[in-house]
Amino acid sequence: MKIDNYALTMFQTCPAKYFLRIKEHWTSRRRSGALGFGACLHEGLATWYRTSDPGEAIKVIAERWPDGMPVDDWRTKEKCVKTMIEYIAKYKHESWEVVGKPTNPIVEVAFTLDTEMYLPCEACWDVACDPFSPKCVRCGAPRESIEYGGIYDLLVEFGGSLFVVDHKTTSMMGSGYFNQFKPNNQMTGYIWAAAAMSGRKVSGAIINAIGMYKTGATKFDREITSRNQIAIDHWKLNVWHECVAIRQAERTGFWPMRTGACTLYGLCEFHAVHSLDHPTEQQKRLETDYVRDAWDFENRD
Repeated sequence: MKIDNYALTMFQTCPAKYFLRIKEHWTSRRRSGALGFGACLHEGLATWYRTSDPGEAIKVIAERWPDGMPVDDWRTKEKCVKTMIEYIAKYKHESWEVVGKPTNPIVEVAFTLDTEMYLPCEACWDVACDPFSPKCVRCGAPRESIEYGGIYDLLVEFGGSLFVVDHKTTSMMGSGYFNQFKPNNQMTGYIWAAAAMSGRKVSGAIINAIGMYKTGATKFDREITSRNQIAIDHWKLNVWHECVAIRQAERTGFWPMRTGACTLYGLCEFHAVHSLDHPTEQQKRLETDYVRDAWDFENRD
């Protein structure tokens, strides 16, 4: 089984949502202005940290601005370029050094790594089994491995230690904004992966936050979230248990709906579907308002 933070967190939030998005490949026809803006700004940041060339960073934003962005959204291409210029001015003299720069900068690193954990044997289905045993202790059959993947933005050296950097664009950078990153599947997974790939200790993640607002100045802030081996080990076991739960749902065909997430921080992407009772009505809504677009974290643009 292969899984990333997007799929893992979605299953934790609501298995019924996971089924429609990950298993059935449905996604909304309407492009999110926030996601499109954030992805394009990420492209600019990646180029900046690869090249140290402001012109190239601005150029890539202009070239890769997505088609079909909502015309009434305040997150425009011009605002994205302006934010990139402000960011470069703010951090012209960085406090960190990108590992591998200038010849091989560690920027936008994709990974799919073996967790050295295994799903329960399909024949015996013993969910109390040892997660780390490659063979079933009952029947000796090989067990399916679990691989975890993703993309982290940067690997940097700061204060004599290694850190992954994750760029975040948000419109909710309040006083408690950084609290969400510990515990956090995504950050722990990045730290674990960067350590495994570099062969060195990675002390934590630097959250590089950019606060975007319809009116008012853009805000820039950063904070470190650390992890020790105990936290990483707990995270791995949590990944194992969630993967077992996913496989159990696949075996039974039952994907429970966690209704507390239906309207949490706004409507769920599939609220319009799950608010309908009859399966036929739900299917019609999917075919009308959604398109099929498989999530494949290993082959993202």
